[in-house]
Amino acid sequence: MELPAFQHHAPSSSEEVVALLVQHRGDVDIVAGGTDLLPNYKNRLNNKGHVISLAAVEGLTERSPTRLGAQTRLVEIERDEQLAASLPGLVEAAAAISSPPLRNHGTVGGNIMLDTRCYFFNQSPLWRKSKHYCLKADGDNCLVVPSSVGRCYATYCGELAAPLIAFGAQLELLGSDGLRTVALEDFFADDGIVRFERKSDVEFLVGVSIPDEAQELKSGYAKLRIRDSIDFPSLGICVAYRLGDDGTLADLRVGTTALRSRPERHDAVTAAFLGQAPSAEVAAAIGEAIRKDVAAYRNVPLDPKYRRKMSAVFVRRLLGRLDSAWTE
Repeated sequence: MELPAFQHHAPSSSEEVVALLVQHRGDVDIVAGGTDLLPNYKNRLNNKGHVISLAAVEGLTERSPTRLGAQTRLVEIERDEQLAASLPGLVEAAAAISSPPLRNHGTVGGNIMLDTRCYFFNQSPLWRKSKHYCLKADGDNCLVVPSSVGRCYATYCGELAAPLIAFGAQLELLGSDGLRTVALEDFFADDGIVRFERKSDVEFLVGVSIPDEAQELKSGYAKLRIRDSIDFPSLGICVAYRLGDDGTLADLRVGTTALRSRPERHDAVTAAFLGQAPSAEVAAAIGEAIRKDVAAYRNVPLDPKYRRKMSAVFVRRLLGRLDSAWTE
């Protein structure tokens, strides 16, 4: 299927990007690697008249354990030995995204800002017309939860959000009012159309800052999908923890993605396990607590109950992989 007509802009500075966002406000998208936006455009999914490429914008490719530029390629994270040693959960998440050719193009910013997905949305125009259009594109009702009024239940499937939200990452957004930072967990809205809790629609993601304390955590990532490559996650989960000098949990964080319309960090659940020593029983209890805390909808591959059940399994497996004490 051919791309629809649009005007392509290739600015070389962040200031130019902001100026273009202001100039074409309401009729503009930003393209990073293009691995998600362009297929959506081919399916005529909310395409705009102007597209701004970040490919030539300077200063967006920094890569270190404390900061990632928005244009950092996923393959660069996957192959970075320093990141693998300091933030293994992040590297594992990057390595699980799509396929090698697409990781060569995909970027940190593109994965974080990924559009939400749904059976009834990510389809061809002919398919959507035959089924009746959904609320997210051309319709007036959510086909996942028909009783909802004005609420879209499309699922957020960005893989990097799970480890980054567990690490306490901050997003750096540049707009007409200057640079601002916001905690990743506070940036997303639980609505498949609204997507982000933005202060302005003329700002864009320039980087992600990661606190130093994240490097003190043991971390790992697991992804549930039907095929081992290409597929978006039906569940993505990161577990990150630190033991105190007495051998008990001093910090425990669990980040999930591909369950709701936003990624989530489950601090209210994990706080109950602080001060406990690693064991198979505690690992199972943590997994079960996460299973009870998550929700999922029937709008991406695999049954919602199965995805919730696998969240408990993944937590146990990840803890056991990070330290054998969790299996004893």
